[in-house]
Amino acid sequence: MKRNSGPLVPWFLLLLSLNVMDILFTNPSREANPVTLLSWAWIGIFPSACMKIGSVFLFGILVVITKKMANQTDWDLAAGLMRRILIVLVTFYTFVVAWNIILWI
Repeated sequence: MKRNSGPLVPWFLLLLSLNVMDILFTNPSREANPVTLLSWAWIGIFPSACMKIGSVFLFGILVVITKKMANQTDWDLAAGLMRRILIVLVTFYTFVVAWNIILWI
């Protein structure tokens, strides 16, 4: 049987693009997230941005490894769970990017 992960790919790409947009449109003088401010103070803005994008790629690697190791029943369950996680993350980052664009203007 062929394993279909088609619905995960658009959500993953949308999450990645929203992460990049979040980094581009964040105004450091108006950042309110204390975790982001702390990471900027400890490691800097550029390494923090690299870690943020890297975490999305790490999630993608987790999806690929899970797909290769799981049987069909387990993959169906894991793909559904990962799709729901991606939907929540995309919804959150859509709000964040919209808020950053409003503050940028």
